[in-house]
Amino acid sequence: MQISFYPNFSRGFTLLEVLIVLFIISLMTGIAVVSLPSFTQSDYFDRESQRIRVLIRMLSEKAITQSNDYGLQINRYGGSGVYGYEFFRYDEEYQEWQPLNESPFKPRKLDLELSLSLRVEGKTFDVFARGAPPVLMLSSGEMTPFELDIRQEKKSGLLKTLNTDGYSDVDWLKQ
Repeated sequence: MQISFYPNFSRGFTLLEVLIVLFIISLMTGIAVVSLPSFTQSDYFDRESQRIRVLIRMLSEKAITQSNDYGLQINRYGGSGVYGYEFFRYDEEYQEWQPLNESPFKPRKLDLELSLSLRVEGKTFDVFARGAPPVLMLSSGEMTPFELDIRQEKKSGLLKTLNTDGYSDVDWLKQ
């Protein structure tokens, strides 16, 4: 006969242990859910800022390959504070700038949380006056030197600046 000094314990978790684990999991889930909007906001900011960079690069290449002159204008729509941008093509026949309505260069409005600020030679442009758009992409391969600030106003205060000296490729300014 074998004598054991330990009483027979059943193997398993007590109710208290299960409740503590559930509490920790719910606490961590709550923290993740609270920080989730900041991830989605910065995702939208990154996506839109990358989109405008790619569109400008594509249009400058298109200007060279198709021997057309193109332009970029930043728009602010009414008193709503909504920003957007629009591309133009110079029409030789009518001798005027025509909005470019082909995909992916169609005019684009951004969400209220994003704002754009365009500087050409130190001068800020907000509205499109009739005539040439402030940023030109010429068929010769040259481009108007500019700086374009893309800013997320709400909570995060993210900022990216897209720039070119007119001869080099459009890229992000190191912050």
